[in-house]
Amino acid sequence: MSHVYVLTNQHQQFLSKGNDWIDGREHTKLFRTEHKDVAINQMFEANTRDVSLRIELLECKLDTKRQPLVPEDALSEEPLAATVEANAEADLAASSDSSTAATPPSDDATEGAAPAADAVAKLESSAPPSEPIAGQA
Repeated sequence: MSHVYVLTNQHQQFLSKGNDWIDGREHTKLFRTEHKDVAINQMFEANTRDVSLRIELLECKLDTKRQPLVPEDALSEEPLAATVEANAEADLAASSDSSTAATPPSDDATEGAAPAADAVAKLESSAPPSEPIAGQA
């Protein structure tokens, strides 16, 4: 086939393969299908999750790598803030990986366990109620 269907909403966002709304500039992450009925089914599923969206099918031609060519007029003027932030966080994580390798692990998980163990011991040592509970004979 020479074209695929992608889903877009009124905010000029596109449905990704992970069912998130993205800006559409990363063609490899877009949900796409060659079959119009599959695209319509996905449109109904996405609209069920968020009824305030106005989702449309957009027919896109394929490039030489069989990726959808989203028309420029269908894209938003600026990339989504979430996409920009995610790229910045990925860059920051990659640069800080070498600095965190030398940091010893925290002992926070075991520090909170002592009060919990004391509470369990206190409950186990408490005497049973002297009067029967309603419904028990």
